[in-house]
Amino acid sequence: MPFFDQIFTLLANAPGNLVYHLVLAFSITGALQSAISQLRATGYPQVRRMVMGLSLLLFGQVILFIASGLAWQGVLNAGQILPSLDRAIILFSVLWIIWMWAFPEPARAWDATTTVLSLLTLIALAFGIVSRAGLPSEANFNVSPQSLAWNIAILAVLALGALLLLMRRPLGFGSGLAVITLIGAGFLLDSFWTGSGDYSGIVRLFIMAAYPLLLTLPNRFPTPTSGAANQTVSVFQKNVAESAGTDRPSQSLRERRRYSTDPKTLSSLLALAAEVDASKINQHIARAVAQAMLADLCFLIFVGDDKNTLFIASGYDLIREENLDGGLMNKDTVPMLANAVLRGRPLRLPASTTSSDLKGLGDMLGLSNPGNLLNVPITNDQGTLGSVLLLSPYSNRLWNADDQTFLSNIAMSFVPIIERGRRIAEIEHQREMARQSAEETLSQLARIQASNAEITQEMEAIKGKMQDGGDLERNYQDALTTLEAVRIENEKLKSRVESAKSDGSSSGNAYYESELKLTLGEVARLQNQLAEANIKLLEIEKQPSGKLSTDQAEVIASIAQELRQPMSSIIGYTDLMLGESVGILGALQRKFVERVKASTERIGSLIDDLIQITTLETGLMSLKPETVDLNLIIDNAMAYTSSQLREKNISLRIDLPEALQPIRADREAIQQILIHLLQNAGAASAVEGSVTLRVRTERENDQDYVLLQIADTGGGIPAEDMERVFSRLYRADNVLIQGVGDTGVGLSIAKTLTEAQGGRIWVDTEMGTGSTFSVLLPIRQPEVEVQG
Repeated sequence: MPFFDQIFTLLANAPGNLVYHLVLAFSITGALQSAISQLRATGYPQVRRMVMGLSLLLFGQVILFIASGLAWQGVLNAGQILPSLDRAIILFSVLWIIWMWAFPEPARAWDATTTVLSLLTLIALAFGIVSRAGLPSEANFNVSPQSLAWNIAILAVLALGALLLLMRRPLGFGSGLAVITLIGAGFLLDSFWTGSGDYSGIVRLFIMAAYPLLLTLPNRFPTPTSGAANQTVSVFQKNVAESAGTDRPSQSLRERRRYSTDPKTLSSLLALAAEVDASKINQHIARAVAQAMLADLCFLIFVGDDKNTLFIASGYDLIREENLDGGLMNKDTVPMLANAVLRGRPLRLPASTTSSDLKGLGDMLGLSNPGNLLNVPITNDQGTLGSVLLLSPYSNRLWNADDQTFLSNIAMSFVPIIERGRRIAEIEHQREMARQSAEETLSQLARIQASNAEITQEMEAIKGKMQDGGDLERNYQDALTTLEAVRIENEKLKSRVESAKSDGSSSGNAYYESELKLTLGEVARLQNQLAEANIKLLEIEKQPSGKLSTDQAEVIASIAQELRQPMSSIIGYTDLMLGESVGILGALQRKFVERVKASTERIGSLIDDLIQITTLETGLMSLKPETVDLNLIIDNAMAYTSSQLREKNISLRIDLPEALQPIRADREAIQQILIHLLQNAGAASAVEGSVTLRVRTERENDQDYVLLQIADTGGGIPAEDMERVFSRLYRADNVLIQGVGDTGVGLSIAKTLTEAQGGRIWVDTEMGTGSTFSVLLPIRQPEVEVQG
C-alpha cells in the first residue's frame, strides 16, 4: 500500500510532521477556549478541572513542538531525546485525557493516582534519554525494546481508561471512549505494522483522528442562558403534570420566566416578617426563597456552633407545595457543598451522574436525580451562618450567574431575620430552662414541707411515748421510795417485836402482829405495782420503731412520688430534644432519645403498678362508680398501648357492636383493666402478630353484663401454669412461663379490680395458638370499696 506508506512517512518525518503537531495543538486550543468561556459563564468546578487538564495537554504539545524545532535546527540530538520525549508526551496526554473524562468531579484517590503516574512518566523519560546516549543517530527506535515498553505502558493505561469509563459512565463518556479506542487502535496496528525510523506514522494518524473529539469535552455540561430563555416551572405546570401522572412537566408547558411575581411570594414574605415563632421562621424563609426563585426545592442550611457541622434547618417543595423536614448533613457525602458552605463561597453544579455531592443529596432527600444545584452562603460580620440551597429535580432548570447574584442579595436580606429567630429560640430555651428550674424548686419545696410534716408527726409521737414513759418512771421511783420507807418501818417493827418478846407482854404481841400483817400486805401491793411498771417499760423498750401497715403504704406512696420527679424531668428533656428546640437530631439520635423516653414511661407505669398494688393491699383505694362510655375507655387504652404494639409491628383488631350502651363502673379501674390486659397481650404475642379486642353484652340471671375479651397470638399457656396466671408472685417462681407477657402484678391488679366491681375474670388458652382473657362486668352495680 504505497499511498498509506507515503502518508505514514510524511507524518513521521520533518517537515511533514508539522501537520501532526498543528492538528493536535489546534484541537487542544479550541477545546481549551470553549472550556474557558464556559467557566466564565458557569463557574462549575467540573469545568475548572477541564481547563486545568487541557492546559496540561497543551503544555506537553508545546514542549514537544519546541524540542522538535530545536532538533530540526541541530541544537538538540534528535535521535537521543525526541523519540523518548514523543512517547512520554503521548502517555502523559492519555493519562490526563482519561482523568478529564472519567473524573469530572474531584476524586482524591484518582487525582493522586494520575499525578503519581505523570511523575513516573517523567522519570521513565529521563531513563530513556540516558539509555540512548552513545547510540548512533541512525539507530531505529521503533524496533527497540524501549519503544516496546512505551507502547505496552500506553496500551495498559488506555485499557484502564476504557474500563473506568464503562464503569462510571460519566456525561459524554461515549466521546471519551472513542478517543481512547482510536489511540489504542493506532498502537495495536503499529505492533503488527512496525515501520522503520524513530516515530510511528500509524500512531500519529490515529491520534490526529482522535484529538478533534476533545472539542466535545466542554459540551458535556450545559451552559445556562440569561433572560427569558431560562425556563422554570409554574404552579399551573405542576397541576398539569400531576393530572398527567408524571413528576416532571413537559417542555412545552414550561413558563419562560426566571423569578416569581406571584401574589403567593408577597404573602410568604409578609408571613415571614410577622412570624415570631422561632421554629417556623426557617420554614417561611425556605418557602419565600423557593417561590421568589421559582426553585423546585429550596433548603436552608445552618452551620453548627462548633463551625464544623452542618444541618438542614428546613426545606420547601414548590411543586408539591409542602414543607420538608430537616436533619443533620454528613459532610463526607457532600464534600464540595460542605466545603463551600463552611468557607462561605457560592457553588453551582450541573446535573451529573458521577457527582458525589448530587448522589449524596439524592440519597439524603430520596431523589433519583437532584438536578442542577445552586448554593449561596449566608454571612454576617461574625462569619458564615449557613447557606441557601436550590435544586431542580423536576424542571431541570440551569442556574446562571444572574440567578446566583439575585439569590445572594436575597440571602443577605435574611440575615437579620435569621439572627432574630436565633435570639427568639435562645430566649425560649432560657425561659423553658427557668420554668423547669422553678418547677423543680417548687417540687423540692413541697418535698421539704412534706418531710417537715412527717418529722413533726414523728416528734409528736415520740414526745407522747416519752411522756408515757416519764409517768411510769415517776411511778416507779415513787414505788421505790415507798418500799424503802416500808422497809425501814418494818425494821422498826421487828425491833419492837423483839423488845416486846423480851418484855413477855401477850397483849403487846397481838397488837404488833396485826400491825406487821398490814405492813407486809402493803409491801406486797407495792411490789406488784413495781413489777407491772417494769413490764410496761420493757414493752416500750421492745416496741418496734416501724409504723403499722397503713403507714407503710403511705411511705411507699411517698417514695414513689419522689421517683416521679426525676422521671418527669427526664421525660421533659426528652420531649424538648424530640421537638428539636435545642438542635436538629439525626435519625440514629432520635431513635436513641425515643428509646430513653419509652423506657422512662415504662418505669412510670411500673411505679403506678407499685402504688396501685400497695393501695389495694391496704384497702386504701375506694371505687367510685359512674356512667362510663366504653368507646372512650377503649380509645384511651388503645392510645396508651399503641407504642408497645407498634414496636413489634403487632396488628390490633377491634370487634365492637354497633350500639354499645354505657355501663356504671369506676372509670379509672375499668381503664386499668383494659390497659393491663392489652399490655400482657402485646408482650406475649410474637413480632408481627395480632391482638383482638372484642366487646359483647350478655344477660345472665336477669342481670345485664358486658363481656370484654382480649385475644393474643402468644402460643398458649401450659395447663400446669394456668392456676398461677393471676397470682402476684408467679413470675418469681417461673420467669419463663409460656404465653404470658405480664410483669407479675398487672394481671393480679386486673383481677382485684374486676372482682371489686362485682365481676369475674378468667383465661381460655389453646396451645400453639394463643390465649383469650375475658372480663365479665355487670352493667349496673352499687358503689363498693376494695377490701385489702
